[in-house]
Amino acid sequence: MSGLSLPSSSSNQTYVTISPISGGFLTLPDSTFVNPADSNAKRYVPSLSFLVIHPGNNSTGHSFRLLFDLGLRHRVTNYSEPQQKHLESRSPYDSQPGVASILEKHGVSKEDIDMIIYSHIHYDHHGDPEDFSNAHFRVGSGSLDVLANGFLVGMGTHQHFDPNLLPTERTKEFPPVTDDHDGEWKSVGPFPHVFDLMEDGSIYVLDTPGHLPGHINLLCRIWEDKWVCLCGDAFHDLRLLSGEKEMGMWMSDEGRELCIHVDKNAAEESIKRLRELQNMGNVELSAAHDEVWCDKNQHRFFPHHL
Repeated sequence: MSGLSLPSSSSNQTYVTISPISGGFLTLPDSTFVNPADSNAKRYVPSLSFLVIHPGNNSTGHSFRLLFDLGLRHRVTNYSEPQQKHLESRSPYDSQPGVASILEKHGVSKEDIDMIIYSHIHYDHHGDPEDFSNAHFRVGSGSLDVLANGFLVGMGTHQHFDPNLLPTERTKEFPPVTDDHDGEWKSVGPFPHVFDLMEDGSIYVLDTPGHLPGHINLLCRIWEDKWVCLCGDAFHDLRLLSGEKEMGMWMSDEGRELCIHVDKNAAEESIKRLRELQNMGNVELSAAHDEVWCDKNQHRFFPHHL
């Protein structure tokens, strides 16, 4: 895919600001995520949320506030019993104080959030949607079916979902991905399926399949020819992005070989595309559980920005 590039800025290009927010911390065992791995090796990682602010329509003067992922629920008891049991396997963890509290501490009311986009609807990303009474929720195609029906038994203890998680009247899936580039999904850079959220080239939704049905990333234009890609759970470990490690596998209690990604081959292809995106040189990648990136960028966390 040599010669690929991202769309150039227009003469009146709109840019966004991105502020990382801590959505809690949890512990990930290497053996579940990478191979080869030390069976005793663990990483204490963030579950990041991001506040993306679009300046909005100049005629209204109102900015558009978007959150990408919400991290962990700040009250663990608000999870279902199976989810709480799984979270114990990720100890030590810290779910406090919650994204809404961090926003309000720095002067952003939770009622002022216009939209929440989930990379996917796992427990450590959906946070507390009920805190945001005015927000509209957007999820990748297939996510609502997972919420409603879950997976067959034996897919792993992390695959438990709350069918009542999201407000029906304020929730919408992105359209199904198609190869008809005359439709809503276009090709941008190394990604064949990209949705222009604001219709101005400032925020692109990337179809990044593999981890869970409906898994998506956000590619945001923060300045002329400068981009940030919010990668969700496309990769859980930088060594997967670099190619130093392969994806980990493990055996379930039922004797089934499992991967943290429901479609391992698709997940590997998504990582390959993200690697190509990173190699363009003007794109900063941040995955939800990237503790290395998190430690290096504390000075850029909300109320500051990237």
